[in-house]
Amino acid sequence: MSDDEAAQLATHYRLLRQWGRRTNLTGLRTPEAILARHFMEPMAAVDLLQGEGTLLDIGSGNGFPAIPLAILHPGTRLVLVEASEKKSAFLWAVLRELGLKAAQVVTRRACRRADLGDFLPVRWLTFRGVKIAEPLSGTGPDLLLPGGRMLAFLAAGDVEALAADPPTGLRWTESRPLPTSPDDVVAVFEPSR
Repeated sequence: MSDDEAAQLATHYRLLRQWGRRTNLTGLRTPEAILARHFMEPMAAVDLLQGEGTLLDIGSGNGFPAIPLAILHPGTRLVLVEASEKKSAFLWAVLRELGLKAAQVVTRRACRRADLGDFLPVRWLTFRGVKIAEPLSGTGPDLLLPGGRMLAFLAAGDVEALAADPPTGLRWTESRPLPTSPDDVVAVFEPSR
């Protein structure tokens, strides 16, 4: 990690703590828990991103895992989809302060795949803590470009159901334990064709 990347991650942390005083951005309260869950987990998965492309994050909330992934993998264009206007304002503030010019926040509720159609397909799709079955269901454009990956940050117990019935056009390829959360994994899905 470069000094610039470390400084950007520190800025994201500082803004999370400042904004968290007036907006509920995380249920985690201690600095150790925030650093372990929100920062270390994306660090453990950044090697799953190869090349350049667009990362679409659904239910972006406080910007995790997407913003750290983009910081640590330059050349990533971010599309952060968040239904809450307050959380979207926070995300815009983070992007502005970090100078992530190839990024945007989209304030909308994604209830089905068609709601994301103007951004699909993408190189990478991420989510954490989102009930994803409905937003990725139904007909619509392909989710991923050839060679793309969906990174699902999930409780280990939720992987089996998603792997057995993945979103149309995707197949489960692996699950990687997250070193700071023994009950959580990043499940990797790739295009099935």
